[in-house]
Amino acid sequence: MFLQCPRAPLWRRLAAIVYDALVLCALWMFAGFIAALLVQALVSLKLVNLQGYVDLADYMNTSWRRWVYLGYFALVTLWFYLYFWRKAGQTLGMRAWRLLLLSSDGKPLSMRQALLRLLCALGGLGNFWLWLRFGKGLALQDQLAGTVVVVLTKEQSQALNLHKQAR
Repeated sequence: MFLQCPRAPLWRRLAAIVYDALVLCALWMFAGFIAALLVQALVSLKLVNLQGYVDLADYMNTSWRRWVYLGYFALVTLWFYLYFWRKAGQTLGMRAWRLLLLSSDGKPLSMRQALLRLLCALGGLGNFWLWLRFGKGLALQDQLAGTVVVVLTKEQSQALNLHKQAR
């Protein structure tokens, strides 16, 4: 049904990325708050000693804990994209810009496709592949994962987001 829609141009994709970056910043702040709350609870239970550290942030960003903390944020980011791509084919930024992500056969993304697409996107840089493959409408991550990003009309977007037809 949606495969006949036009492919998403670079500027719309970049606008959705900016929108999603703002949402991700809010998620990262909340995730950081939860992590700090957890470490503070461990300090209160005397399971963690902050002696020798300036503050809680210094403790969390020193030694191996820095990599655990960064990995935690990477998992939050991974969850954000995988959840929205698999659930509705749209992140919040994609919804705002009326973009829909589909498998190239028109079906919802599989977990394998979503993971492959996320890894191949190179933090959004894969979208510039559109310039190299002008006219094809496929970013690097779309070509490698077998996906398509299309632009919906206002009517299609409203119908999809009424949850009557949403996946």
